[in-house]
Amino acid sequence: MAKAKTKYLPVKIKDRPEFKLAYWEIDSGKEGPVLLITAALHGIEVQGSEVIRRFCPIAEKKILKGRMILVPFANPPALWNRRAHIVSTLAHPKGKEIWDDERKIMRFDLRDNINCTWPGNPDGNEAEQVSHALYNGIVKQATHLVDMHCWNRFTVTAALADESPGTMELAKAAALPAISVRPATALTSPQRPMPPTLSYIFKTTGRVALDMEFSGQYIISENEVARGVRMLSNCSKHIGMFRGKPEGTEETVMILDVKMEKITVTAQTEGLFIENGLAPGDRVNKGEVLGTLFNDKNLRSTEVKSPAGGYLYAYGHYRRFCDADLADMHPYADKGDTLAIIVRPKGKK
Repeated sequence: MAKAKTKYLPVKIKDRPEFKLAYWEIDSGKEGPVLLITAALHGIEVQGSEVIRRFCPIAEKKILKGRMILVPFANPPALWNRRAHIVSTLAHPKGKEIWDDERKIMRFDLRDNINCTWPGNPDGNEAEQVSHALYNGIVKQATHLVDMHCWNRFTVTAALADESPGTMELAKAAALPAISVRPATALTSPQRPMPPTLSYIFKTTGRVALDMEFSGQYIISENEVARGVRMLSNCSKHIGMFRGKPEGTEETVMILDVKMEKITVTAQTEGLFIENGLAPGDRVNKGEVLGTLFNDKNLRSTEVKSPAGGYLYAYGHYRRFCDADLADMHPYADKGDTLAIIVRPKGKK
């Protein structure tokens, strides 16, 4: 049986104390892929950290060839900050705002988001310095990547795929509830250039990478962790590092591409949206009760019914900054607010 070795990567950020980023490396002793698995690039996205902790002893027993590099806490300063980014604050949870002269608006500085800074810059800001250390100390040696993230609890767990070689096949092997498919031009479009994410760096250098999003930030869910451990085992099987075939590939998967339509369910009136025990990824039928709006002005209750059959891509009342602002997670809806998004094949009645 291979043994996981705990290793440490020294990371120095200007004007901050140097720290050592801990990770595990499992070497089978045989030639093969080098699989990098990362979690918590953003400090509020920690479900993958527990997935890696549980997956490590499985990988020790099952690895057949190659090496695995497991990084459960890829951005410790953001973790310690308990917010998305190293520089996030209560006033600026998504980082600094800068003036966009071209669009004539204030926007968030993407350089504060570590996953928009690869391969990093030793003379850049905090995020760029951490990604530079990670890239040169760990990332460059890997042939494959699974990068685990978390979006809000209202959205279904999904793999993120595109047309780059090997990505869709790996996404299908992962057997997650959904696959969100980017356009074929996502990596090359000059009109809408991709930010330099970790997976983008892999794909544009001929390596295979899979991004995925768990459902739920700030939390660790037993169901999501179990799903993540299976996903990593499936990916390991797919690239030949484990014996056997991926599990769960016969399960229903939402392929979110141009062939699917999204039907948005909105609030007919203002009120508290009381969820009906459903969850993102659930199958719903036309006319099924999704929840109830409890109106504060007249104390009336209004059932919210599904206008079509399909699968819940999103469920529950939330607003734009629900990953950073508790008010945007509040179940009180204004008239017209989104309560659910149902997906189904286009043209299906």
